Amino acid sequence: MNPNAIFIIVSFIIVFGVFFIALIQLTKKKSKIPPQEEGIDFDTLMILVNSRYSTYQDLRKAIEYFFAYYQDWKLSRAQKRNFLFAACLHKNTNAKLILQTQKRLSELNPDMRDEFEKIVKRAMDIR
Repeated sequence: MNPNAIFIIVSFIIVFGVFFIALIQLTKKKSKIPPQEEGIDFDTLMILVNSRYSTYQDLRKAIEYFFAYYQDWKLSRAQKRNFLFAACLHKNTNAKLILQTQKRLSELNPDMRDEFEKIVKRAMDIR
């Protein structure tokens, strides 16, 4: 056999090998790993609320998210107070948002109503 024929045969085999490997890779079923839930926990939410770079819209969405997952998180009394205090002290908050947050927290925790009022008053004095 001449060297050109050997080269053509080897090249042909390599091209078919690459083709079959690519075909197997494309048709192979991918193992499906269940996507991890990208949920935000309370600590991550507090970072957003405490950040001075958060806009009013960010703060409003964070508060909505807080109440959406309020029952799932099982927060301590201190965490509830800290959240309200941080929301009150944020530079981009307004009175309407603060009062709505206080009202919703008071409805969910009637036993802490007075504490929430004191927190809002103290935060307003600081601002």
